[in-house]
Amino acid sequence: MSIPAVSIITPTANREAFLPAIAQCVMRQTVDWEWLVHDDSAQPSAFMQALSARDPRVRYFHNEGERLSIGAKRNFLIDAARAEVIAHFDDDDHYASHYLARMMGLLAEHDAELVKLSEFYMYAPQTGFFGYMDLNAKTGTHYMLGGATVEQVEFHEKLQIGADFILFYGFSYVYRRRLMKLSSFDDLDLCDDESFIKKVVAAGCTTIAVDDRDGSCLHVIHPASTSRCFSRYMIPAFMMPRIFTQYEGFPDVA
Repeated sequence: MSIPAVSIITPTANREAFLPAIAQCVMRQTVDWEWLVHDDSAQPSAFMQALSARDPRVRYFHNEGERLSIGAKRNFLIDAARAEVIAHFDDDDHYASHYLARMMGLLAEHDAELVKLSEFYMYAPQTGFFGYMDLNAKTGTHYMLGGATVEQVEFHEKLQIGADFILFYGFSYVYRRRLMKLSSFDDLDLCDDESFIKKVVAAGCTTIAVDDRDGSCLHVIHPASTSRCFSRYMIPAFMMPRIFTQYEGFPDVA
């Protein structure tokens, strides 16, 4: 089997209902990919077992032992990856079919080591909130999304969104595997990407952050999300199916 252009990695646990949707996102990508999933749910995913059995591009790892953190799962999957480019696909987000082609094109065009989104669409299904985050906007009115709640927050000169926020949000990381020589991901479930990205930047690696005006990624915030998020803008909800035509809705996780 030839080496793929990109290895997509997805850490997961106890989210069987999410896996068919993220699988559809992977299958629609127009670049040559392999998909690696690490799952330490109590029981293996019947869906992923069947998918990996019929598609050799899908590699499913089920850990029956002690549960691993998200950061440890990322490290495991990167070690197992065959491509020289790694792309993060979180199990609860939506990636349009043109997402990876665009991100990998930017990586090559700028001869960069890592590309990520500094602006992205957001959706909170429990509240019906649809918005757009601009990490470059450090002040002004923002909407704080906690999964089941929406609050307005006013940032100002003395209370700004952190200047380093533009580096975080690893759900959109696409990078060259050789960066792992600088740093691995922390053994954490939250902010596991912080030390990784800071070491990449400190080493002088070319890192670019781009907007998402063409609807390539939808960051989904729900009660089981690992972190709260901020949205700079609120968009009428009827616009979401027009921008994200492939999004099939939030799964029934009851």
